Amino acid sequence: MKALKISVLCLVVVIIAGLAVLLIAAMKAPGPFIEEFRAETAKIGKNKVVLSYPEDLLLERTSMDARLAMSEDDSIGLRVNLAEKKIYLEIQGIVLHETPILDQKASVFFKKLTPAEKYILFHKPLNINKDESSISKDVFNVVIAPKDSIEAQQREEILPDTSHTSPVTYRLYLDHGIRLQVYGQLPDSVPQFRDRFRFEYSDKYRFLKNLAQSVIKRTSAPYQPTISIVINSRDAESIYRAVPKKGKVILEF
Repeated sequence: MKALKISVLCLVVVIIAGLAVLLIAAMKAPGPFIEEFRAETAKIGKNKVVLSYPEDLLLERTSMDARLAMSEDDSIGLRVNLAEKKIYLEIQGIVLHETPILDQKASVFFKKLTPAEKYILFHKPLNINKDESSISKDVFNVVIAPKDSIEAQQREEILPDTSHTSPVTYRLYLDHGIRLQVYGQLPDSVPQFRDRFRFEYSDKYRFLKNLAQSVIKRTSAPYQPTISIVINSRDAESIYRAVPKKGKVILEF
């Protein structure tokens, strides 16, 4: 019995030690990523725009340049303003729709960026390279013509069910390894945890697997700068389907 207790205790210690190693590796992950980014942007000092603007005005210039560049495109673009806590759908500089951000969270990477580094990253719209979503991008409705006027009238009396039974969730993978996660918020009376957990599970599992492999191989832990926002689920669905699959996104801070 004593040997069994010792074995269980050793197992618990090993598990705790393993989790501690993974936690430390995850906490150190942003460091190498930021250093690599700054090494690539070492020529910032030669940029005339960066040199000519005070830091407080440089963020405004960053946003203006990005919006001007996106206005030249004839497709709908997405603009995420974290300072104003709003999301905009725009086409050629015209705002088509806006929705408030109910909650937001950004990786430490964005907090450590200087205004000059933000200009280098965000003065042009970011491309959507791929996406993952809990809903399909396109919706097709198959409609069969009624046989007569009586059947047509009966169809008009049947109202479609437009209520949402599960929250809309998706990820947009952008340039520079940046990821934008959008969570749709339903009324409190609608259960949401299970659907959100199901969408998150594969991503968490993939991250932990890559993290464990990096510890074993003694390489840099995987790191992906992420912005997570929560908006109304109906707006989340409309925005996802309005923006082209390879569309453009502006991030404003």
